[in-house]
Amino acid sequence: MQEAFSRLKRVLDSQGLNTAELVRRVAEQGDRINAKSIYRLADPEEPLEKVDMRVIGAVCQALEIGIADILTFDEPTIVEDLGAAKQARMDALMTRHGARSGPGLTAVEMTELEKLVGEAEAIALGNARRLAARRRRLLRAPRRTAPANAPPTGAD
Repeated sequence: MQEAFSRLKRVLDSQGLNTAELVRRVAEQGDRINAKSIYRLADPEEPLEKVDMRVIGAVCQALEIGIADILTFDEPTIVEDLGAAKQARMDALMTRHGARSGPGLTAVEMTELEKLVGEAEAIALGNARRLAARRRRLLRAPRRTAPANAPPTGAD
C-alpha cells in the first residue's frame, strides 16, 4: 500500500508562517483542534497513518488552500544539499586555504568559510538523522509475504 505524506511544512514555509502561528489562526477561526494534531501534520518525513478531516479542513481554511496542497503520495526529499553556488564557493575557499603558496584567506573569507562549513555540517547531520529514521521505519514496517496457499512464482 502506498503511504501518504504531508506537505504542510512546505506550505507554511512558502507563506512565511510556522506551526505555532497556524495553530493560532485555526483557534482564531473558532475551530477546536488539538495543537498536537497540527504539529504531527506538519512533519513532512513521517508517513500519515490516518487523517482527521476536521483537522485538514481547519488547516485548509486557515491557510486558504485545498486538500491537494497538503496531502501527497510522493515521498518527501530525504537528502538535502548545500546548493551548487554555496558548494562551489566553499570548495574555492577551502582550496585557497589549503594551498601552500599564493594568497591566504582574509579574515572575512575565513569567517565565510567557517559559516559555509557549519551549514554543510548541519545539512549532513540532518541528512543522517532523516536517513536513520527512514531506515527504522522501513525495518518496523510489516513485511509482505505471499499467502501459504499461493502458487510459487517464476519458471520451474
